[in-house]
Parts: sequence; structure tokens; C-alpha cells
Amino acid sequence: MNQSKYARGLKHLVPKRHQDEWSLSIISLVDILTILLVFLLANVSVEGQKFTQPNRMAFPVSMKKRDLLEKKGTTVVQIYPDRILIGDRGIYFGTLNEFANDPVKRTEILKYLQTTALQILEDKDEFGNPRTPPTLLIQADRSIPCWYITEFVSLGTSAYYEYIYFATLLDTNWLQHSALSTRR
Repeated sequence: MNQSKYARGLKHLVPKRHQDEWSLSIISLVDILTILLVFLLANVSVEGQKFTQPNRMAFPVSMKKRDLLEKKGTTVVQIYPDRILIGDRGIYFGTLNEFANDPVKRTEILKYLQTTALQILEDKDEFGNPRTPPTLLIQADRSIPCWYITEFVSLGTSAYYEYIYFATLLDTNWLQHSALSTRR
């Protein structure tokens, strides 16, 4: 072949590539990623997300229903879409419509709550202090509008209840479930 002197000289200037020279080992990459992952896990603190309480602020505590009911000073209010039940025995106090529109029904509920709270306050220790503070536990169906719950809280505070608790269920995916329910 007739190649020019110039073309023959170019062959020697271009380096030959070897296939295994540029390939990366997957094992080395996994080792590096594992070391990075361990480093990040060791240095990331989740304590800031778990508990951030502002200065000079005391959060309310939560209790299990069993613990509240074991205390003798707890009155349970159950609010269903079609009925209202109050007390340990679940005394029927009408419907939500009656509660909203009938002042006599509201007065009956207030008087019952006041009488129950005063009975709780009568149980005193040796120093003359009430053994347990009057506590109201509100259990409401999730479909109950907030106005009704607010009105029961108002009745509870008017009836000498020192603590008012709301019964809830633990749902670790509450945000996702809330987003799904708002899309419907």
C-alpha cells in the first residue's frame, strides 16, 4: 500500500485503547455507596423532627382511653351522626339536630354534665382536695362537623370540667389518607 509518510506517522500518535482500562467495577461502586450511606446515617440527626417544643410552652399530654376511664373522674360523651350518648351507661340525649336547635335539650345536657362534675368534685382526699379532677372525654364520628365538637367543649368548660380530651385513633399515614379523602 502506498501510504504517505504523514499518514504512517499518525498511526503511532494515536494511543491504543484497551477495553478493560476504562470499565468500572460494580463492586467498587457498591462499596463506595455503602460507605457514603453509613456516613450519612451516622451523621443525620432526627431528634429535631421528633420533638421541637418552643421555649416557655407546655404541650398537653395524651392518654389512652383505658387510663382515662380507670380514673373515676371521667365522663364520656359519644357523638354519633344520629344520636348523642353521655356517661358510662351511654344515656341517650337526643340527636345532633335537636342539640343544635332545641335550647331545652342543650340545657338538659349542661345540667347533666354539671351534676356529674359536682359529684366527681365531692370525692375528696384527706386534705379536702378532689381526688381526681373532672375530665371530659369526647368521642365523635369523623363525619361530625367541627361546630358540634366546639359546642360540647364549651358545655364541658361551663360544667366545671378541668380537662377535656378527644378520642383519636393512631394513624401513621394520616397525611396520605387526608390527601386521598380531599381528592374525592
